[in-house]
Amino acid sequence: MSPIPAIHRFPRARLDPIDDPLTALLAVSAAAHRPLRPESIALLLDDARCGITVAVVTGTDEPDDVVGAVECLARALAADDEVAAMVVASVRPTRPTDADPRCGDRSDCDRWLEMSDLCADAGLELVEWFVIGDEVSCPRDRLGEPPRW
Repeated sequence: MSPIPAIHRFPRARLDPIDDPLTALLAVSAAAHRPLRPESIALLLDDARCGITVAVVTGTDEPDDVVGAVECLARALAADDEVAAMVVASVRPTRPTDADPRCGDRSDCDRWLEMSDLCADAGLELVEWFVIGDEVSCPRDRLGEPPRW
């Protein structure tokens, strides 16, 4: 993915929809710690795709940790009629991408499918999952699934 253009406007909570990858990455970038450290960031969206809140889960050092974070959020939000969707980002500044054999047996594609199912079971849509390291990737793309924007 290309860098975020300077002309892209930061979304205002409950007012501006987060309806494209650049807007989502802008919001994620604002929530990420500097210098980058392992963490998972979830943008919680209403049915108009406007941001409601941002949840930052620290200590998600291993690639599978994001699945546990999404599971906890999905369970907690299952009864919340206000939240309809989420965008998730895994910040992995020191971990290899799953294309690297050091990343483990499970791939990010497997994680995407599991998190998508966890969200669907809770009545939520997982719009996108960004994996942020040396570059930004979206496992949904590698699976050939259509964008959910």
